[in-house]
Amino acid sequence: MAAIFFDIDGTLWDRDNNIPQSTKEAIHQLQENGHQTFLCSGRTRVFINSEELLGMGFDGIVCGCGTFIEYKGKEMLYKEIDRELLKKAVQIFYDYDIAMVMEGRHMLYMDADKISRDAYGRYLLEVMKDCMLPIQGHEEQWEASKFSVLIHDRDYPAVIELLKDDYDFMVHGDVAMEVVPKGYSKASGIAFVCEKLGIDVKDTYAFGDSANDVDMLEFAGVGVAMGDGTDVAKEHADYVTRGLHEDGIYHALKHFALI
Repeated sequence: MAAIFFDIDGTLWDRDNNIPQSTKEAIHQLQENGHQTFLCSGRTRVFINSEELLGMGFDGIVCGCGTFIEYKGKEMLYKEIDRELLKKAVQIFYDYDIAMVMEGRHMLYMDADKISRDAYGRYLLEVMKDCMLPIQGHEEQWEASKFSVLIHDRDYPAVIELLKDDYDFMVHGDVAMEVVPKGYSKASGIAFVCEKLGIDVKDTYAFGDSANDVDMLEFAGVGVAMGDGTDVAKEHADYVTRGLHEDGIYHALKHFALI
């Protein structure tokens, strides 16, 4: 039995949340063959709510870059950032005029006027409006395990320097950056799952397409990068499959005789 971990955005589905039929069939075949399947996403749990995606029957969810882990519908791990550390980070982001999303299990916190500078921010404001609160004025309700921030034309290296003792960073070009508690990543999430479920790391496969997948692509027994993914993901993968809409997941699982 193997355990297979799938990134969501750019791996399981495209920008419009379209999942190829071949991917659905491949994951069903994995499950039929007795393998365990996991979502492994930078998104926090509140932002994994697609009925189509969850309806595919994944055994577990590793999300928030390893800060939240769920197995068979039960919470196994949650790394909540200390309130004082949240306040410190928020103030620094404000000082450098960096728009942010504070991401929790149950809510996303963002300032509409700042986050709307970016198309993705405007998308979040629309699709997550029922699970979203302003950052200011809700300090007593803050609950989060990571940040996503917009870094274009901002002095983000200075921010990294100020926060480096408490956080790790995944920089996506000159556009965005994910900020997570020190020591947490998709790889740490996979390690936790393996330890708790008695799975040998060599029997794990990870599928991803971008910078926040690098650690899990390197850590898993086999790291698979999507053919239309970023160069950095491909450089750290053991195998590069076809693109998302070229039956990439199905092709790779066939290649490794998992289906």
